[in-house]
Amino acid sequence: MLPKNAVRNFQVSSSLADLFSLSDQTNAISFSGGYPDAALFPQEKLQQAFQQRLATAAPDLFQYRSVLGDLNLRKKLTNYIHQLNVECSVENIMFTQGGQQAIKLLASLFLNPGDGLAVEGPTYIGAVEAFNEYQPTYYEIPMESDGMDLDVLEEKLQHHQIKLIYTIPNFQNPTGYCMSIPKRKRLAKLAATYDALIIEDDPYRELRYAGESLPPIKAFDQTGNVALIGSFSKILSPALRTGWVIAAHSIISDLANLRLAFDCQSPNVVLEAIDQYLTDNCLSDHIQKLRNSYRQKLAVMLNCLQQYLPNECHFSKPQGGFFVWVTLPQDLDASKLLHLSQQVTFLPGKDMFVNSHPINHLRLNFTGTTLEEIQRGCQELGNLMKTALVTTPK
Repeated sequence: MLPKNAVRNFQVSSSLADLFSLSDQTNAISFSGGYPDAALFPQEKLQQAFQQRLATAAPDLFQYRSVLGDLNLRKKLTNYIHQLNVECSVENIMFTQGGQQAIKLLASLFLNPGDGLAVEGPTYIGAVEAFNEYQPTYYEIPMESDGMDLDVLEEKLQHHQIKLIYTIPNFQNPTGYCMSIPKRKRLAKLAATYDALIIEDDPYRELRYAGESLPPIKAFDQTGNVALIGSFSKILSPALRTGWVIAAHSIISDLANLRLAFDCQSPNVVLEAIDQYLTDNCLSDHIQKLRNSYRQKLAVMLNCLQQYLPNECHFSKPQGGFFVWVTLPQDLDASKLLHLSQQVTFLPGKDMFVNSHPINHLRLNFTGTTLEEIQRGCQELGNLMKTALVTTPK
């Protein structure tokens, strides 16, 4: 008989595992996972970058190196971050195994059992699972169309000790909402006033299909109370498993020491290949191709939802990102709707709320499917909802 799991590892099942399982179903149209369009990966150019760097690199490519990651790639990232009006040096950056690891490392560094953690309601399920191991006290902050409700957050900060504030300001996962500039400024001030650290998770920044780009919260950080997370997963390839965290030097130093107990460093081969890709290619041109494709997919999904969903249902209308958030009538259970579906999958929203767990929301991904699949999937979804509305007791 095996020993029992650690008490802190109290998750019996994983919502992330369920998500990947839904996304991998081959007999249904998948709106469930946050998948990029595989047809848009720059496969040939990435292959050339790997081959070029493997052929020309020094032998220490295969050796241990700095836990912070490849210096040349950090320099490139520094130049990009400066364009966002964020003060940053190479010593403020650490590459991670995707943005997910950055979240996990920050949670490990700061959270003790019972520590206060404010998150948006709803929020990214992968972040919740990263936080859960450390058994924080969650404070669920309602989402508004221009970001989290900062009046509610400030009231919580006034009456509770909150260490971390987790937010996705651009095209939030799962709602697609974008935080306004006034809220970004105010949030940075709140963190400084109440000695909290903002974890600003920003993987969708470059995937804007309408409107003007907004500065990160980190651009308004005067006290080092914001840690900014980014990733190549949504703009190059998830399989590269390359993200980064940008924070005050003291935080990066502590994270680097902590990282040595996890995996020591990100793979040099991958980081150098990305550096080679960025040297040989124009990333902006590639991102524009993504925007053009995803803009069309989003427009088709919004049009189809308007056409096929019952009038009792409502949905967000994001200007970028990967997701549309659907709100059903209050008594309609999205999880039960999913179990009735044979032709389309989606992600029920219940587990994306850390405290309230309403049953009548679901998340749809539009980037990982074809235009024809979006049309068929939305029609099937509308039929499911209409049938459920007829059969659900009033």
